[in-house]
Amino acid sequence: MCILFFLISQAFSTDLNDIKDPMVINELVTVYRYYPYSEEIPENPSSSSKYPIHIDWMANLDNSKRLSELSIPGTHETCARHGGALTECQSLSLMDQLKAGIRFIDIRCRHINDVFTIHHGKVYQQINFGGGVRDVCIEFLKENPTEFILMLVKPEHTEKDCTRSFCETMQTYINYNEDYFYLNEGNPKVEDVRGKIVLIRRFQSDINPMGNDISFVDNAIFTSTTSIVARVQDCYHVNTLFDREKKWGHVKQILEESREDKDKNTFYLNYGSGASSGCYPYSVAEYTTPKIGSYLKESLEEKVHCGVLLVDFFEKYFDDLVYYIIERNY
Repeated sequence: MCILFFLISQAFSTDLNDIKDPMVINELVTVYRYYPYSEEIPENPSSSSKYPIHIDWMANLDNSKRLSELSIPGTHETCARHGGALTECQSLSLMDQLKAGIRFIDIRCRHINDVFTIHHGKVYQQINFGGGVRDVCIEFLKENPTEFILMLVKPEHTEKDCTRSFCETMQTYINYNEDYFYLNEGNPKVEDVRGKIVLIRRFQSDINPMGNDISFVDNAIFTSTTSIVARVQDCYHVNTLFDREKKWGHVKQILEESREDKDKNTFYLNYGSGASSGCYPYSVAEYTTPKIGSYLKESLEEKVHCGVLLVDFFEKYFDDLVYYIIERNY
């Protein structure tokens, strides 16, 4: 074991004795064993000269508002930055995204060796859940306690060499940082979740509480009525460049629905993303993002609600898309 730890320390330029969380150590052991040509990519600091920064935009939110009443910028496949044009969905690191104002993150976890590595399909994204996602979110929240982060977690790729369930591994990650997670079901107020990661799940759990469960229907517009009412548009299959207009039509439909929802008790998740082997993520984004941005800009004075908007390469294709989402909250 001492030899293994030495080899891992050398491979990742990390002294394992400095890591207090055994889950993070196990992640590095797992990467060393199962992904021999990989190493974790460190988070890089943001540069305000590259894109607008909205680091504490939640500070002025009304504490009495429910989460379903908010308009929130998000990213689809938040950590998908490696593997080529078909698998890459973002260009910025997680910390960069958070500093730019993203507050809904979409995390895809492969359950392997009783830890979570981050994947897009079969492609390992050079980052792990504990050291690369959870701890980055907590670091951000420590520095910006007025903020909160909605985290949607989905199992990805194949499970391998595990002795426990997905939810049990998730609970183990939470155990070391319980104070930074909000796990209750329902539609909390802003004041209840400041400084926390609000867990939303796309996996079954026999552990309670484990956040709100949204039951997804594949490649569809649907309403989930599990622990909250969620109206979701995730028509992700865009077969060709000529099908991008249809994708925009789906996005616009949910924008209109959220705009007309006067009660605001429904949680809207609206994916601007899509892809196929005939139409890569960036091709969809460069078409849909300008249309989303223009729609939001033209309706900004009305301050109409738009729910959660999840896009690929959010900082590209429209100038300061985040601004036109978050300004609807004030």
